[in-house]
Amino acid sequence: MTSRVVLVCPEFTPVQAREWIERGQVPELAKSKDVSFVDIDSGHWPMISVPAELARVLALAAEES
Repeated sequence: MTSRVVLVCPEFTPVQAREWIERGQVPELAKSKDVSFVDIDSGHWPMISVPAELARVLALAAEES
């Protein structure tokens, strides 16, 4: 069984993340069949800079799984 993966993109774009996965730079994610991307413009520490937004994203991902 393959688990759903939600990739939070705080200092890179979903487009960049997809390119890295397609190039094989993130082999763990390349194995996943169900990867979704969430763009949060927060910098390196979203739990510090935008904690409410990060909590909302994580809660939504948990509800959908």
